[in-house]
Amino acid sequence: MRISLILLISLTLLASPGCIQDKALINQKDSAQVALNKDQTALPKGTFLDELDLSGREAEEARTMIKKWEEDKLAENLLLVYNEKEVPVVLKELGVTLDLDKVWEELGRIPGQRISSALKIDTAQLQQVLLQKFPGVNRSAVDASYKIDNDRFVTIPAVSGRVIHVDALRDKLQNQSFATLPKRLEIPVVEVPAVKTTEEMQALAFDGIIGEYSTQFNVKDQNRSVNLTKAAQKLDKVLLRPDETLSFNETIGPRTAETGYKDAYVIVNNEYVQGIGGGICQVSSTLYSAAALANLPITERYPHAVVISYIPMGQDATINYPNLDLKFTNDTGSLLYFRTEVNSGKVTVRIYGKKTDKTVRLEQKIEKETPFQTIMRLDSNLSPGEVVQEQAGHKGYIVQTYRIVKDGSGKESQKLLSRDEYAPTQKIIRVGAD
Repeated sequence: MRISLILLISLTLLASPGCIQDKALINQKDSAQVALNKDQTALPKGTFLDELDLSGREAEEARTMIKKWEEDKLAENLLLVYNEKEVPVVLKELGVTLDLDKVWEELGRIPGQRISSALKIDTAQLQQVLLQKFPGVNRSAVDASYKIDNDRFVTIPAVSGRVIHVDALRDKLQNQSFATLPKRLEIPVVEVPAVKTTEEMQALAFDGIIGEYSTQFNVKDQNRSVNLTKAAQKLDKVLLRPDETLSFNETIGPRTAETGYKDAYVIVNNEYVQGIGGGICQVSSTLYSAAALANLPITERYPHAVVISYIPMGQDATINYPNLDLKFTNDTGSLLYFRTEVNSGKVTVRIYGKKTDKTVRLEQKIEKETPFQTIMRLDSNLSPGEVVQEQAGHKGYIVQTYRIVKDGSGKESQKLLSRDEYAPTQKIIRVGAD
């Protein structure tokens, strides 16, 4: 009796030479059926799957043999290796199976010949097993960072991450057959670079003081000393990143009794009167001079209305929250780090940055002088004829301030930093009324 040998496969196939090509797909649901020549009752002689001899086997018998053969193969061990660590695994654990559809396709396409087994890999299962067997391999990258230790910039290097290249291992396995599958397989690992590199962090490093200035104050004026010290502490250890702009008002914050500031002398209408936060301008003026000597671009700054005693003309910077501010930009490419010190009647501002071969100095040129006047004011609180000087008189000036920069070769360049006009401080005398 003639029986047709039916090969079950997952793809639509064409019959091989010697097969009737118009025997098409029959009862196709999840698989397709390809009929061999009606004269064939079994697989031709010479049909092998790897080393498995299927010659003369009918379809169902061949399928049973292949299934048993696959189970035996999947029970075999494979050594996975990473960094000299060897871990034995069973092939089935790795999500490896025989691609039976491809096998049937090849048997139908070239009957009577030796074909190689084709493997399928479950990627999710492969990944899960690799993570279980090699739990310490995958690690996240750690960005480079820094810390400041004793006013020194310390770079904490980046650490690259690594991850098992599951797809590469899957592709390597799928390109093998049971016959060619190696018994020892290296785990492919790829490096995951950090987002912030060590080199990028080192570029931010500062290596010394690039601008420094000090001014003196009267420690006996307690309220003024409190205000000055509080503002200086707010500025201490501030960091300014490249291309950022420092705002003195934003850094120090509002100056009110609620924020701890006290009444001290301030300048109003060219006269010294009591006002909240007096003395803070000395910190802003000291900072401005340090920034100018650090060769930083000044984007906002206002002189006082009159000459002040603690700093040269043209180097002061008055502030009034939130209207008048001192601002400058970090154009150095590295971090700027600010330190302030208040000690024994002296306030000092130091700006740390990346040092260059340039040196900077400031020079003033008086364009014009204006004499002060003496103002007499009657005071009923004084005895008749008693005279008290309430405010000393000082001339007014128009002053040009230049920033002179000298490079490593000794060449100097000069630039006008500001042209400031200071009104005279009138001499005020109080006289007792008769």
